[in-house]
Amino acid sequence: MDKEKPVAEIKQALDEILDLRRLNYKNSQLTAWLNKVSRTMEAAYGKDSAEYRRFVNAPGKAFIIRTELGQEQEYHRQLDSYEEVLKSLIE
Repeated sequence: MDKEKPVAEIKQALDEILDLRRLNYKNSQLTAWLNKVSRTMEAAYGKDSAEYRRFVNAPGKAFIIRTELGQEQEYHRQLDSYEEVLKSLIE
């Protein structure tokens, strides 16, 4: 895979985060988005690369309060984590 295509796909993934932020945390689109971006990262960098591992491990572990507000906050925290990693890859 040439370098222009993954960069374009990463930029598109960043744009899609804006759409994901507008959705409720219960949506299924985050899982589909994660699968798509993970495949892009694997194809571009390889599954054993630091870039791929940084992305798939971005959110890390968190203590989640199982309330509507707590789950919504965790959803946005995860999006923030993924966004930060993707931005660092194209800078």
